[in-house]
Amino acid sequence: MGLDSVGDLALNIILTKLGPKETAKVSSVSKRFKDLASEESLWSLFCLRDLDLSAPLDHHGNPLPSFKATYKLWREAFCMYPWSLVKRVKSCWDRLNSWFTTNFPEVKATLGRGASEGEIQELERILKVKLPLPTRLLYRFHDGQNLTGENLNTDAADCLLGLIGGYCFYDHLVNVYLLPLHEVILETREIVRHLDLPNGSQFIVVAASSSYIGKFFFLNCSDGQLYVGTQNLLTIGEMIPCVPQTLISPVHDFNIDQQQDAMLLWLEEHGHRLHNGMIKLRDEGNIKSISLFPEESPLCSTAVTNGVKVRASAIFVPEAVDLSRKYLFAYSIRMSLPPEGCIINGMRFSSCQLHLRHWVIRADDTVVSNVNSEAVIGKFPLLLPGEKEFVYESCTPLRSPTGSVEGSFTFVPGRLTDPQGRPFEAEVARFPLQLPDYIF
Repeated sequence: MGLDSVGDLALNIILTKLGPKETAKVSSVSKRFKDLASEESLWSLFCLRDLDLSAPLDHHGNPLPSFKATYKLWREAFCMYPWSLVKRVKSCWDRLNSWFTTNFPEVKATLGRGASEGEIQELERILKVKLPLPTRLLYRFHDGQNLTGENLNTDAADCLLGLIGGYCFYDHLVNVYLLPLHEVILETREIVRHLDLPNGSQFIVVAASSSYIGKFFFLNCSDGQLYVGTQNLLTIGEMIPCVPQTLISPVHDFNIDQQQDAMLLWLEEHGHRLHNGMIKLRDEGNIKSISLFPEESPLCSTAVTNGVKVRASAIFVPEAVDLSRKYLFAYSIRMSLPPEGCIINGMRFSSCQLHLRHWVIRADDTVVSNVNSEAVIGKFPLLLPGEKEFVYESCTPLRSPTGSVEGSFTFVPGRLTDPQGRPFEAEVARFPLQLPDYIF
């Protein structure tokens, strides 16, 4: 039986199995195959399968006349990269963009148009580096963030727009954003020349806090690792790796498919944490930002006592660390009452107010601090049924990279000025202090 007797539907199915490359070759066999290989439904499937595109768009989001033209343009635009890496980097950005679109569109508006190969090569020429392939591709899709451009609307003025996010305790405010290429050049020239780094080091600044000048992230273009500076960055060039070294694979070989540098792994992990709810958007005092304090177990503890719910978690603060003697952790405490209010021995109270706190802080398994005191950061929060959580942040130094905090808050039913019952202790379940695998 010859191919002439095979129906178009069957041949179409065969072409979908062959894939885009072989389909393009088959189109030269005959006019019939040329027509079949040009069907929009076929290339629509290839675009969806390879690029997760449901509309014909280029990598800048511009519309194109057909799915076949779309697939061809994508392959031509990224012909110098392993195709599997192109698909992976696109998937990384798609995941981040979908979360921003739904939850924080102000951040999406700051993402720059993808850089050209020429712009990347100019950076490499000026800084005398060779960017790892995954990082090159990340910048081909989005040239960092523009936090001062015309694309920002008036609502964005009340936001901390770093796509990584951050934390705040006392007057220490951190919000990390991805630098565009022109800022990479400026910051690298300004900072790296002051650092005590080995000759020939290929470090560039790729991310920083827009609100705290002491936090910088450096990409080592030689091996693909990402580092964050410590308190001793400018004096002895002290940095901490941000991604497990064992996960990083060769980053300069165009012929290897399985390439992953720390930048790609870091952004993929960040997208994963956003989508699974480990970190969330915080809207406090009409200012929105991505909070890096963990929201889910096992990094966030939860305890409920007489209706008082206390959630607690901590984050490592690398920019305030001295690896020879001190680690610093910031912690976030969230407390609330359910709509039913505070219930003690079957009696319902419409409010309760914090009076005392008790903290037990451990370094490794050794108690290093046992604190009994009034209030939290000078406040005596009054909890009312169904209202937003009362949130406060503080910090604690440790001599080791691991430890824990636990304790209790003493609440008075009613108000401190008008107690309605006997005080009770609300548990703060133990939560970890630890140097994480991924540092943001």
